[in-house]
Amino acid sequence: MLSTRTVLKENDLYLVGDPAYQVAQGESGLYRRDTRFLSRYEWRLGGERPQPLAQHERWPFWLHQQSANAGVGYTMRVGLARDLTLTATELRDRLRVTLYRPGGCRLSLHLGADFLDMFEVRGWPGGLGPRRVETRPVPGGVEFAYTAGDGLRCRTLVQASPAPTWDGEALTWELEESTDLEVSVFPLQGEEAPTPGDPQALAREYAALGVPFTLPDPRDQEVLEQSVRDLRSLGFETEAGRFPAAGLPWFVAPFGRDSLILALLTHRWQPDLALTVARYLAARQGVRLDPVTLEQPGKILHEERVGELTRLGRTPHRPYYATADATPLFVWLVGELSAGRPELAAELRPHWEAALEWLITFGDPDGDGLIEYTPDPGGITNAVWKDSGDSTFTEQGEDVSGHVAVIEVQGYAYAAYLAAARMYRLLGEPKRAGEWEERAARLRETFQRAFWWPERGYYVHGLNGDKGPLRVLVSNPAHTLWTGIIPPEFAPQVARVALGAELWSGWGIRTLGVHEPRYNPVSYHNGSVWPHDTAAAALGFERYGLHAEAAQVARALFDAARWAPDRRLSELLAGFSRDDGPPVPYPAACHPQGWDAAIPLALAHLLPGAAVGTAPQERTPVER
Repeated sequence: MLSTRTVLKENDLYLVGDPAYQVAQGESGLYRRDTRFLSRYEWRLGGERPQPLAQHERWPFWLHQQSANAGVGYTMRVGLARDLTLTATELRDRLRVTLYRPGGCRLSLHLGADFLDMFEVRGWPGGLGPRRVETRPVPGGVEFAYTAGDGLRCRTLVQASPAPTWDGEALTWELEESTDLEVSVFPLQGEEAPTPGDPQALAREYAALGVPFTLPDPRDQEVLEQSVRDLRSLGFETEAGRFPAAGLPWFVAPFGRDSLILALLTHRWQPDLALTVARYLAARQGVRLDPVTLEQPGKILHEERVGELTRLGRTPHRPYYATADATPLFVWLVGELSAGRPELAAELRPHWEAALEWLITFGDPDGDGLIEYTPDPGGITNAVWKDSGDSTFTEQGEDVSGHVAVIEVQGYAYAAYLAAARMYRLLGEPKRAGEWEERAARLRETFQRAFWWPERGYYVHGLNGDKGPLRVLVSNPAHTLWTGIIPPEFAPQVARVALGAELWSGWGIRTLGVHEPRYNPVSYHNGSVWPHDTAAAALGFERYGLHAEAAQVARALFDAARWAPDRRLSELLAGFSRDDGPPVPYPAACHPQGWDAAIPLALAHLLPGAAVGTAPQERTPVER
């Protein structure tokens, strides 16, 4: 479980620190491209840690901190004013050391680099063990270096001014007067040269970010502004443009499902980000059969990594394709982006057509018209957004097996088929459009017969490999309203159950009902509240004209974000009732996380009094 919770990030460089933004032990470190370039970065004043007095993030890449000598008591002897920034190429630490008593002081910066793969830091079995790291002093600092098993040279160059001494463990300054210090850290791979960043230019970029809504309550406006900043911060540069990371700190990498849902939530307001997602994933679409990575022709990736373990073939993430839902989500997104843009539909046509072919072949292995996955005992058990091994089970509490069809994936496929129909019409091919409309209609009929749960007035979670319904009360049917597959006459019943006492916590929709086997309010998928899941339900309520319900859910999610000091939603919340107290973030949640950064932008229009600066495109109407 992650014990450190302070993160600064820019591009693919990020610092995971303790509450004082120091790197001393455990999972903390300076990371880039799935590699830990610093495993220790710890300031000491007179041999002891400085005592933080106050600190705040000016921007997601910039920390300002005021500290003093340890045990400051009533009178400060030494004061430290610190500005810690990350740009795409550099960590920069500026300190103003002020001496309030004569006698001088010793300031030291303890450093270490282990160059571990991020997976090893997180406990991946079968790691490479301790690295042979070379350490050498350089003018004004020190350099750590390591040659990976595939020959890639990794270096961490630390340079400081005024020049310190290096004793093999720390850079040290003996200060006799107040002094300004600057430390730069450059994480380098291959032939890269140290390149200073420009924090001031980056700050101006953040300050110029636009927010497309004005909300009447300033606290809601703060939530929305933080959302826009986090969406900017989560991005990292790729050949296709700026791609959104799934979450900090461990998911600064391309993820299919995560990026596609984020793009679907925000594409009306940030179309360039969504287009980057579509083009990047198209470029890495499966073209062959690979039993290790689970690549298949037409399939969209789940996760791509570039660390040493992946480069050496120790992990399957090159990319890894263990997902049943990214492929229909991809077609749905391309259809949304192509509205009124036939040139984009034509550009990406080979990719969305290949994805459609995957859906009706590999995606439907038994030919019953439903999209299924088979649990992989050597990898991801459940290849959907509830991907933990214990999240999908029967009403008796038994694990699923065989070809499993879960509800929201059918909705994604339905949305994909209708998106394909719209794109074919846009390209002047009405006959092919009609074929995909007919396929969507057949899927809806099959879905309704197989998934409706008349005793509960709700839908089942899915179908087991034996086609037995998973009669378990979960959030997924409410989420599925977003896709339009549920016939309109059934939508109010779904909303009533989702907002009833078993599923509704007051902060969101619980992933699992309180009376179900395996229910636990502090679990990953079995009773927690995932804000993105709840937000999808809100957009589904809106889609079916359930405006009061949509507003209720949007209000709850904004309220949850307002409880957080940084005005951010947590990746997931414990399922405790709102009547019991404030929202309880899940201890190991990402923070920030891509889906949750997208939510305020996606739902702000549902709040009363929201003034829209730039009108969104019309939402796709419910298909009847």
